[in-house]
Amino acid sequence: MAFGNGLVARIERTVDFYGPGRPIPADELHARLHALDIVPDKDFTEFVGRWGGCFVGVSVHAWDNAGLIGRETCIELTIGARDAYGALIDGVVFADDGSGNPIWIAADGSVCLVDHDNGSAVVRLAASFRTLLEENVDD
Repeated sequence: MAFGNGLVARIERTVDFYGPGRPIPADELHARLHALDIVPDKDFTEFVGRWGGCFVGVSVHAWDNAGLIGRETCIELTIGARDAYGALIDGVVFADDGSGNPIWIAADGSVCLVDHDNGSAVVRLAASFRTLLEENVDD
């Protein structure tokens, strides 16, 4: 268990409150993201494998998401962000910030956001997806 018992317990409580999505098996995730030339991050793989796309203080889109975050998939988010920002988007987009700025797990494992109001500057939100969760999962 890469997340550790404490983080898993926090995520479980939050998912119990807001609702889970459909868990996505690792092979299904890898196959669908492979079509976009993306190798999914191991923590993202674990997360969506357990809880699917859902809200845990931050939205995490996969597909067959919890109703709270809607139907938009990480694939649709990634394609849309690549259409807008090209090669800048080098990983899976799993959310946006509510203002249309995509949030993705970069090829180096960090979590980034493109700030379109600031000349498409890339802002590093967290060193890793796990760190983003640790800092944002509701308590």
